[in-house]
Amino acid sequence: MSTTLILTLVGLLFLLIALVFVYVWIGRTRQPSPESLETVETFESLRGIINNRSSTNTQLHRAVTMMLERFGRIDPHHAGAYQHMLETLCVHPHTDSKLILKFEKALRETNPAFTHEIEQALAIGLAARDQRVTV
Repeated sequence: MSTTLILTLVGLLFLLIALVFVYVWIGRTRQPSPESLETVETFESLRGIINNRSSTNTQLHRAVTMMLERFGRIDPHHAGAYQHMLETLCVHPHTDSKLILKFEKALRETNPAFTHEIEQALAIGLAARDQRVTV
């Protein structure tokens, strides 16, 4: 009788080990791929990063690059939003001149019809930047 009990316990132990192994193996194969971990960036989310005063320089560079790649062509209904982003980028505490010029130049090249508005927004943003620095 004790032999039967020991064999049953050993069998249950192997069954438990097998179930744990299968559970761990299934858990590892269901990990999401890196492509599915990427968030879908929308115009509004990228604009929010640029408008956020606590965004780092790296975040700003990424947002501007994504904005230019995905939303580089200005829709006439959103022209004011692009002007506001350029002005905001100029006075952002974590921006640099290369980023401002990259954004402005790419917008002008992609949207020649809006050159005047883009240059005007740049002038307003740089003037505000100068006021912020001298104060």
